[in-house]
Amino acid sequence: MSAAVPLNASRGNRFGIGFFRLLLHCGGFGLAVWFSRIVTWFYASFDRTAFTATAEYLKLRFPEDADSRRKLKKHFHRLLCELAKMLLVSYRAGIGAGLPIEEEDRHFLPETGGVVVVLAHCGCWQSSMDLMNRSSGRVINIMAQADRVAGMDKFLALKDKHGFNVISTEGFSGGLVESSAALERGEAVIIMGDRPVPGAAAVEVPYFGGKLAVPLSPWLLAARNGVPAVPAFTDLRENPLRVVIRYCRPIALPAAQERRLRNEELVPAAAEYVRHLEQFARNQPYRVFRFGDMPSEPVK
Repeated sequence: MSAAVPLNASRGNRFGIGFFRLLLHCGGFGLAVWFSRIVTWFYASFDRTAFTATAEYLKLRFPEDADSRRKLKKHFHRLLCELAKMLLVSYRAGIGAGLPIEEEDRHFLPETGGVVVVLAHCGCWQSSMDLMNRSSGRVINIMAQADRVAGMDKFLALKDKHGFNVISTEGFSGGLVESSAALERGEAVIIMGDRPVPGAAAVEVPYFGGKLAVPLSPWLLAARNGVPAVPAFTDLRENPLRVVIRYCRPIALPAAQERRLRNEELVPAAAEYVRHLEQFARNQPYRVFRFGDMPSEPVK
C-alpha cells in the first residue's frame, strides 16, 4: 500500500508565490485566477510527474475517459486550475482580504469538550482551518507535516498563526500523544483524513469502484479518547463569492475502554468517511486534490 506523494514537496517557489501575491494586490482575485490558467496549462502540458501522480484518481472518477490520455490531460488541466484557485483564496486570506465563510450543519460540531475534526484535501481546506481558528470558541490543534519548500506554507489562510497549535506528525508517536493531551483539555484536533502518512497505519477502502488508501489515525485518536470524530468538507461558491464548510454527522466508533484497538475495528469508520469524500468528488470532481499512487483495480 503506497502513501500519497506530497506533490508540493517538489513544486512551487518563493518567486512564484510572490508573483501571485503581487497580482492579488495590484490586479485583484479575478486577474490572478485568469493568469493562473496560463501557468497551469504549462504544468498540464509538460509536467509528466504531476500528471502521473493524478492519473489514477482521474481514471477512477472518469472511467469513460480512462483509455484516452488526451481526455485525461483535459481533466488534469481543469483540476490544476481549481487547485490554483483554491490556493489563491488562501493567499488572499493571508494578506488580509479573506472571503466570507459560512457553515452548514454546525450542530454536528459539539460546542464544548474535545473533538477530532477530519478534513480532506479538497475545496478550500486551508480556509476551513481559518474558520475553526476564528469561530470555534476553543483551542485549535492541527496535526500536520512540515512543508518542504519555502513559501509553500499550508497555513497561508491563517494570517494570525498564534491562534492555533501545530502538532507535527513527524515527532514521537506521530503526534498522537500530544493530540490526546489536547483532547483531554477539551480542545479540538484537526486531522487530514484522505492521505496516509508514510509509515503510519492505513487501510484501503472502496472508492469509485477502486480502492483508496486512507489513514486510521483520526479514528484511532477519537476512539482512544472517547471524543466524537466529525468529518468536514469545504467548497468555494459564487454569487456572492464565499467559502462554505459543511460538517457531517459524527462517525460511530468502537469503545476503546483502555484496550488496544485492532485496525480492522476502525475500517468501517474510514469507509464511511470515504463515502462522504466520494460524494464530494461526484459534485466537485476537480476540487479533490489527491496526488500519488492509488490502486485502481476493482475491489474484491
